[in-house]
Order: sequence, then C-alpha cells, then structure tokens
Amino acid sequence: MQIIWHGQACFQLELKRQKEEKVTIVIDPFSEEIGLRLPKIEADILLVTHDHYDHANIKGVSGNPFLINSPGEYEIKGVFIRGIEAFHDKAQGKERGKVTIFTIEGVYLKFCHRGDFGQKELTE
Repeated sequence: MQIIWHGQACFQLELKRQKEEKVTIVIDPFSEEIGLRLPKIEADILLVTHDHYDHANIKGVSGNPFLINSPGEYEIKGVFIRGIEAFHDKAQGKERGKVTIFTIEGVYLKFCHRGDFGQKELTE
C-alpha cells in the first residue's frame, strides 16, 4: 500500500491487489479556496467525510470514482470500507454537523481516516 498526503485532510491510497492490479482511493479532496492547489488525481473510490468545501471537492478527482459520502458498509473492487457516523464538534453536531469516519481494509492492512473529528473522544 502506498499512502500519499496531498495537504489538508486529502489522502490518496494505492492498494495493490493481485499482481499488477491496484485500486486507488482518494479521501477528502479540498477546494482551492483553502489556498492549496489539488494535484491532478484519479481514483477508483472517492471518500468524502463531510460536505464542507475543504473536504468535498468531488469534481477535482477524475476517473469516474465510486463515491461514498455517508455511513455504511461497502465492498468495492475487493476493498472493504466502513463509514461510521461521528460529530464535527463537541456539541454532538449542533455547531458544525456530522462527519463520517472511514475504515478501509485491504490485504494485510487496515487504515482509518477520521476527517474533521470533533468529539471529545471516540465512542463505541
């Protein structure tokens, strides 16, 4: 697995499956309004933790990716993804709303992206 950080909360994961086959996942692509330029990136799967401009530049990612922007369990191209609802603030989402924490399971690795997690602590 290769993990590339593109700034802010944007990560690109490249998971190798069989021999030459790979799956590319992009998480939380940002808008250039934050002062950074999003590089040209292509994805098979696009994860968006919440719908704020600094995390949800869906049009900035090419390749017609499968979009996941809500809690649930998904299996795409042999990768298991679980979205877990959480809060963006310490007031149970009353100030900034909800976010989705994503866990991604590939062969030999489990990765967690918490996005703009704002709760005091993780809950079950």
